[in-house]
Amino acid sequence: MDESSIWEEVLKNLQSELDESEIKTWLEPLTIAELRGDMITLSAPNKFYKKWTDDKFLKHIKKVFNNTLGIDADVTVVVGGVKKPHTQEAASVPAGAPVYVHKNGSGLNRDYTFANFVAGGSNEFSFSACEAVSEGQFMQYNPLFIYGGSGLGKTHLMHAVGNRILEKFPKMKVLYITSETFTNDMINSLRTRKMEEFQARYRTIDVLLFDDVQFLSGKQRSTEEFFNTFNALYDNQKQIIITSDKTPAEIPDMEDRLKSRFAWGLIADIQPPSTEEKTAILMKRAEFMGLKLPGEVALFIAENMITENVRELMGALVRLSAFASFHKRGLTIDLAKDALDKFIVKKDKMVSSDDIVNAVCKYFNVKMADLRSKKRTKSISFPRQIAMYMLREKLNLSLQEVGSIFGGRDHSTVLHAVNSIAGKHEESKEIQLIISTLEKDLYCQS
Repeated sequence: MDESSIWEEVLKNLQSELDESEIKTWLEPLTIAELRGDMITLSAPNKFYKKWTDDKFLKHIKKVFNNTLGIDADVTVVVGGVKKPHTQEAASVPAGAPVYVHKNGSGLNRDYTFANFVAGGSNEFSFSACEAVSEGQFMQYNPLFIYGGSGLGKTHLMHAVGNRILEKFPKMKVLYITSETFTNDMINSLRTRKMEEFQARYRTIDVLLFDDVQFLSGKQRSTEEFFNTFNALYDNQKQIIITSDKTPAEIPDMEDRLKSRFAWGLIADIQPPSTEEKTAILMKRAEFMGLKLPGEVALFIAENMITENVRELMGALVRLSAFASFHKRGLTIDLAKDALDKFIVKKDKMVSSDDIVNAVCKYFNVKMADLRSKKRTKSISFPRQIAMYMLREKLNLSLQEVGSIFGGRDHSTVLHAVNSIAGKHEESKEIQLIISTLEKDLYCQS
C-alpha cells in the first residue's frame, strides 16, 4: 500500500471537514514524506504552506488519519523533500479550466480503464454502449446519456471511453469536464469578457465528456451555453457523453428542450452492484493495488458493508490494507471486522421501534410529534411512510402495531404507506439512498 494512495484517501475523507477550495489550494500540494508506525510526516512545498497547515488544518488532518487508518496518529509538517505529488497532472491545469485530452498529455485519470472496470448485470448495458463508442461508433449512440446513483461507476466509464479513444485515435480532441467546472469557466469568461474564447473551446472538440449534468438545473445562463454547445457539437457529428444521477425526465428544473435532446441518442443506466459484483470489484481493485486479498475476506466485506457506493468499497479496501500494515496482521475476516468496525452491519444488534423512528426524524430533520400527528404535507407524510416501511421490514411489526405508533392510524393507511415505499424502492435511487443511510445509522457503529 503506497503512501500516495493513503494520502488520496485522507484528502477524500477531509471533504467532510473542509471546503473543497481549501483542500485543493492548501492540502493537495502536500505529500507524505514518511510514514512509520503512528508517526506521520507531511512535506510542504514551502514555509508558508507549512505555517498555514499547522495553524488551520492540522487538527482536521490528524482526525481523518485516525479514522482512516485506525491509529492515534502523530502528524508533523516539514518543508522540503517533496515527492512527486499524486495530483501533479491536475495541478498543472488552472483552477476552473476544462481538461483537454490529446496525444501529448492527458487530463483523464489513467487508472479508469475498461480493463479494471467490473462489468456485470448491474452495468453491462452502459458498459457495452461505452465500449462501442470508444471503438469509433461515434454517431450510433449520440448523445450517450448514462444515469445512476453516486459512486456506481459513471465517471469511471466516462474516463475509460476517453482513454480508449486516445489509444485508437490519438489526434482526436477530447474534453472531460464537470457541470460545476463548466459553470465556473463560463462565469470567469463573462467576468473577463472572453466569451468568444469560451465558446470556441467547447465547440471545436471531437468528444465531449460532460459529468453530472443535473447540476446545471436552475442555472439559466449555464444551461443556455450548454444548450448551444450541445447543438454545435451534434450538428458537426461530434460525440457527446453525459452523466447524471437521474433520468432526463427526472432532473428537476431542467429545460424541456435539453431533456428532449438527451433522448435523441441512447439512455443507459447503472444499477447498484449485487453482492457477487461487489466481491469481484474488491478482488479486481485489490489486484490493481498489489494486495493479496483472500476471496472470503472480499465476500465478507461485500455482504456486511451497507453500501451500494463503489467508492466507499474502495475506501474500505484502502483502510483494510493500511490497518493490516500498521498492526502487522494478515488479511483475514477478523482483521476486516476490526478495521471496518464502524462500517459493517452488526447482525446481532437489537434495534427498537423507537430507534427506527428516531433515525427517520434525524435524517429528515422532523419532530416525532409531527410524524404522529395528522399532518399530510409531503415534508411530513413522506418521512412517515419511510418509517412505517422500515418498521414492517426490519421488525416485522403488524399493521396494527405500526399504526399505533403513529397516533392510532388504521391498518389500511399503514398498508398504503408500506406498499407505496416498497413499490418505489427498486426503481427510485432517492429511496434506495434513504433506506441505505438509515440502515447504516441503525446497524453500524457510530
